[in-house]
Amino acid sequence: MLPLMALLPLSLFVSVAVYYYFWNRSQYFKRRGIPGPSPSSVFTGNLKELQKDNAPPLRLVEWEKKYGETYGFYEGGLRTIVTSDLDILHDVFIFVSTPTDPDKDPRVDVFHARGLRWKRLRTITNPTFSASKLKAMEPTIQDSIRALMHQFEQKVDEPLDVYLLYQELTLDVIERTALGKKETQFGQGPNPFIDLLRKLFNPPPITDRAIPSFFASIPEFAAFTRYIFKALMLMHDSPFKAILTRLEPVVHSRRQAHANGTDGDHKDFIDLFLNAEADEGDMKRMVEERYQDIDRKHLKVDKKLTVPEIVGQCFVFLLAGYETTSTTLAYLSYHLAVNEDAQNKLIAEIDDFIPTEDDITYESVQNLTYLDWCLKESLRMNPLASIANARVCMKACTVGEQKLQVEESVVVQANVWSIHYNKKIWGEDADSFRPERFDPETLSEPRHPMAWQPFGAGPRICIGMRFALLEAKMTMCHLLKRFRIQKCDKTSLVRTGNANLCPTDVTVILKKRTSIESD
Repeated sequence: MLPLMALLPLSLFVSVAVYYYFWNRSQYFKRRGIPGPSPSSVFTGNLKELQKDNAPPLRLVEWEKKYGETYGFYEGGLRTIVTSDLDILHDVFIFVSTPTDPDKDPRVDVFHARGLRWKRLRTITNPTFSASKLKAMEPTIQDSIRALMHQFEQKVDEPLDVYLLYQELTLDVIERTALGKKETQFGQGPNPFIDLLRKLFNPPPITDRAIPSFFASIPEFAAFTRYIFKALMLMHDSPFKAILTRLEPVVHSRRQAHANGTDGDHKDFIDLFLNAEADEGDMKRMVEERYQDIDRKHLKVDKKLTVPEIVGQCFVFLLAGYETTSTTLAYLSYHLAVNEDAQNKLIAEIDDFIPTEDDITYESVQNLTYLDWCLKESLRMNPLASIANARVCMKACTVGEQKLQVEESVVVQANVWSIHYNKKIWGEDADSFRPERFDPETLSEPRHPMAWQPFGAGPRICIGMRFALLEAKMTMCHLLKRFRIQKCDKTSLVRTGNANLCPTDVTVILKKRTSIESD
């Protein structure tokens, strides 16, 4: 009985100490004099409010209206400064780390890596999206797009959710160009990846899930808890686990064939990565490299990859290649459907520069100025993965003209939606779809380089941007050579998503263009 009595005061003391630690952490911005929403929980911070209605970027816009263009909130345990101050962001995006701690993760990818490890992965990956590589991918992209057009041909003159088919297209393209799948899967039954990816990009709020909620509350202890978190997640079925279960055998099978010289004529991302596979000596150096700072530029960067890193690269390419381009196409289709004048101008440009579908090439789509403006305007109004436009401060510094002090481990988040709808930057009609605003001849002076950032900014700008834009431009050219996109009673735009803000659907009617009009 006595030991139990002795434990009670100790338990009470520990409980009070733990609560005080988290309460004191929750007062960080108040002590700094930085405005922001009060955390609803000392443990999960503002996560519940952030993910209200499954639209975190729109919550950041809402908070800015109340607290100003620079404010602080708690993303679980992460102290996050949100800002739409372009000068602050210009300085911040020189940082080259995302808000994670991946140094000990063997399967880290180019998006999450930092330091010299990030530099190595980026150096190896950059050539994947060179002009010559994109041209080599063109026949595969064209083949998948034609399969999509075949699907569209069977669904004319009726309400159609084009977003679902765009998702199948972009997954097909990325599987064929990145993972070596030989044939298109359109019309051959459901793709086993598609439902998993849709679930991954539309997860329930973190605060509705006990395990993610708990670990999101203690990021400062990640060095000790990451393995526990991974073990617990492996015990549960999840889209992440299911995708890896399908992806890892593909990489290992290709690696074995590569070693035996029986890999065939694959010329995809896996092939590129396997050519850079590390040996034991390389791996020893790279383990030491994980703890090196990016500023040590005199150090030689090994252009080698470990097998887990190859899996990580393929995983992030699969995710990014599927989601962002399909969402871009869906948003642009919506805007063209509800802006008939813009669609007419775009069709006229395509017909002028591209006589037939056979003339749609890597080179020809680069000449379509109005198409470029339409894409940029759609991405301005619907910036992709904006919640990922953030950097973690690796060393205390002062940024922007206001001399904002950012302490080590504090995250700086770009409020992209506020920036993209700022009427001081984009004009009084910022809420309207007007591609001509990207005509450089109409600008009295150049816009700030941080005014448009759907692909991020700085050294970590989206590595697949050119690939995504090429695929989107070629798809839209094929579509508008055959069809007009018309709105209908079901055409609306409702955005949702905790990982990426996407349309719930884009339902339109595709009308066949007449032969006279096409000529």
